[in-house]
Order: sequence, then structure tokens, then C-alpha cells
Amino acid sequence: MKKILNTTNKIKIKNNVFIKTSNKNIDYFMDRENEKKFYEQVQNLDFILVPNQIKHKWNKWVFKMPYYENATTLKLKSLDIQKMKEVIELIHQLQQQKVDLKLFNPQAFLKLFTNKVGVIEELKVWKTEIHLIIENYYDETPPVLSHNDLIVENFLIKDHKMFLIDFEYVSLNHYLFDYASFISEALPKSKHQAFISLLNLTPKELIKLNQLIQYHNFLWAHWAKYLYQVTHRPIYLEIMKQKIRQINDK
Repeated sequence: MKKILNTTNKIKIKNNVFIKTSNKNIDYFMDRENEKKFYEQVQNLDFILVPNQIKHKWNKWVFKMPYYENATTLKLKSLDIQKMKEVIELIHQLQQQKVDLKLFNPQAFLKLFTNKVGVIEELKVWKTEIHLIIENYYDETPPVLSHNDLIVENFLIKDHKMFLIDFEYVSLNHYLFDYASFISEALPKSKHQAFISLLNLTPKELIKLNQLIQYHNFLWAHWAKYLYQVTHRPIYLEIMKQKIRQINDK
């Protein structure tokens, strides 16, 4: 049996099975029923890898799927224009799927963390702008299926093909949110402009994308502060500081 470092869930490999077990600190803000509902609807899609066993026992969720020993996650050093195009195509494919899932509520999700830890002192100057972003979040645009957590570790390269994995935060969301997520979570600043240029956005869409990046950084800063408060793991403190730097470096 092999254990794998993960910032939120307990991960282990046993008999070539990848096993993810949740915990109460994470399940406080996760909608596991929504996640399970998603997996049940997309088992046959060929560009994502999802659990084939899901159990809820002892107040924990356990997700199992095959372990792909020779697969690797997306590497920043290999993130050239071609790989960026592959990422964009994966997001586009995901957005085309018609599923029955909850709609992301930016205010309610943010409050899960600010109600626990308050607003971070260094980010209080952003409260008015974040409120306006939330108030005009969807702008009457129809929501689409969104992954909502596009860190590089959630792109798996298997047999020379890229897949999306780990849909804990999946929901219907603004069509630009996953692009904002990838830019904020995965891309070094030096690659932002190259990626954004591939999206061919209108000036109005570009403004919206930048607003969603700001909301994203504000949200995950408070997510990280909450998890640092309940776990005392230094990695969450570092994530919080990184997000504060990102939002203040606008």
C-alpha cells in the first residue's frame, strides 16, 4: 500500500486501486452528493477519469478508481502553446455536457469560509469590489458544466492523452470560471497572456475573466485560512499568502 500526499483528502494506493477518503473538515464545505451525482452521469465520457466505486460510511466518503501507474499530471515546464490548446479543448468539451447538477452560488460558498474565519485583514479593501462581482456574477449568461478546481494535478496524462480528474467542486458555473481557475491555479504569470490570447475573448469577456480571477483568489484565500485554522498545516498558510499576493498584484 502506498500513501500519496494530498492537501485535503486521505489518498492511498492498494492493489492498483486509487482510494480517496474524505474527512469532516473538508466535507463541511463539499457537496458530496452533488459530486456523486456528477460521476453517475458521466461514466462514459472519454476525456475524464472518474471513480467507479463510491461509498458513504462512518461519516466519510470513499471514492475508488483504477490506479494508472505510468500516468503523470500536467507539468508546468511542458506547458507550451500546444498543451494550453489541449487544456482549452478539455474545458470546452466539459462545457458541452448536459447534466443535472447544482448551480454555483458565489456568495453562499464564500460565506462558508468568511463565517468561520472572518474577512482576511489584508483583503478587506477588496470587499466592495468582490461584492459587485458577486452581484453581477452571471450577467444573464447561461451556466455550463464546470470543474472549478483546475490545478495542474487535476490534469492526468495517460497514454499520451490528457484527461480531467477529481471533480470535488463540480457544478454549473459561469462559462469563464474554469479559465479563471486555470489561470489562477496553474499558470505562472509569465504565461497568462499567451493563454488568454488563445481564448479570443471580446473586451467585455476579458473584463469578466479578470473579475472572476479576482473572485477566485479572494475565495481561495479564505478557503486556505479556514483549513489552516482547523488543521494547522503550514501548506494552507502558504496558499493563503500566495492568494493574497495574487489579488493584491492585480
